[in-house]
Amino acid sequence: MALDREYKIGASSRHCHTCERVFGVGDEYYSVVVETAQEDHLARQDFCPGCWKPDAGAYFSFWKARVPEPEAAAQRGPRLVDLGRLLQLFEHLADSPDEQAQRFRYVLALVLMRKRRLKIVESRRIAGGRGEALTLRETGSERRYGWVS
Repeated sequence: MALDREYKIGASSRHCHTCERVFGVGDEYYSVVVETAQEDHLARQDFCPGCWKPDAGAYFSFWKARVPEPEAAAQRGPRLVDLGRLLQLFEHLADSPDEQAQRFRYVLALVLMRKRRLKIVESRRIAGGRGEALTLRETGSERRYGWVS
């Protein structure tokens, strides 16, 4: 299995993989990540305590979890950042000659990478040690952006 790839592990199914019992709020359960027959593919499975067999050699990883209390929408509050708008602003600032705008664009790139909207595709040193040239790709798209720092 290649460890230099990005793997997507699904969220809890909230039911036991063996007996199919649905987990309720506050219930403890065990989650495992297993390798599948498909090459370089990992899958998540959840088990109730009664069906749990702690065979560490059979699992890529495992952990114990608890079904959380549902959070009311009023407690969560509004979404503070619209990532689509940040991406639009990042694109808009690409052609700006203003140094402050380019510095702000750098911060936007960091935020968008942290939120997994942008990913580094390529990185190379600029001749003479004058920085680094990056190629960024928008997640879920083939749209690419050049960046020189």
